[in-house]
Amino acid sequence: MKVKFTYPLVCIIILLSACAADEGTKPEEESEFTVAELTPLLNTQAGIDFVASPRDVNQDGEINLFDLVIVAGSLGNDVEVSVEPEERTIEVINREKTEKTVRVAGTGVVSGEPDIVVLSIGVSVERDSVKQARAEAAEAMTGVIESLKGNGLLDEDIQTQHFSIHQRYDYIKGKREFRGYGVTNTASAKIRDLNIVGDLIDDAAEAGGDLVQINSIQFAIDDPTTLKMQARVAAMGDAQAKAQTLATEGGVTLGKPISISESGDFYAPRAASVEFAFADDAGAVATPIQSGQLQITVTVNVVYEIE
Repeated sequence: MKVKFTYPLVCIIILLSACAADEGTKPEEESEFTVAELTPLLNTQAGIDFVASPRDVNQDGEINLFDLVIVAGSLGNDVEVSVEPEERTIEVINREKTEKTVRVAGTGVVSGEPDIVVLSIGVSVERDSVKQARAEAAEAMTGVIESLKGNGLLDEDIQTQHFSIHQRYDYIKGKREFRGYGVTNTASAKIRDLNIVGDLIDDAAEAGGDLVQINSIQFAIDDPTTLKMQARVAAMGDAQAKAQTLATEGGVTLGKPISISESGDFYAPRAASVEFAFADDAGAVATPIQSGQLQITVTVNVVYEIE
């Protein structure tokens, strides 16, 4: 026998081994159940009342599954009862009353000024031999790193990103011809003083000479925690305003939130497009750098009760 109860805010699946009666047994011959065995199944006020004063609907001196079916059927519209023969499982399943909730998504956007710049800089050399290519790349990269340190960067702010030695080929009329050996060495540099970015890039480019490569420059916020919290507050305010509008227009009263989830915060450092044309004259114009602002976005999904 399978008895299926659906109560609000209850989700329990219990296999009652105590009802191991023979197949085809009539409901009134089911094994007797104690109050303790019934208690986990009755998690509504009506169920609590039943446990406090069990009803022997058959007047046979026993409280069994058939009694429980009859009682469950009297608990109201929120209870569904179905009985299937030859099974011994009692299943209690949660039914979400979506008709009494409103779901909204709120978005919060906060802007902040970047306080660091991450510069990707390196050297690239191609020569006839590995030894020659590696030596020239090492000399040029040493000059770049010394220039960065000379502008105030600490060792922990400079990190090697990529180093490779590889053969290079040309393809002429479908044939591969060896061209030479290439050595590439790239490092990232975290610049904490945005006022020196332009001069730092110029000095590093001069130190590396014709072998230097500026791969990218990114503006970032070193610790965006505070801005993310502000964006969450703004997102919840946006969700509240949307839900209140929907409730007012729908002629209902907005209740409290019953579910809140964050679908993720979005913050990405802003990459700047950088191109360098090295001038031969010593009076070349310094590299201008503008930081602008960054945005942090947070989205929340909120379910409110409606009364």
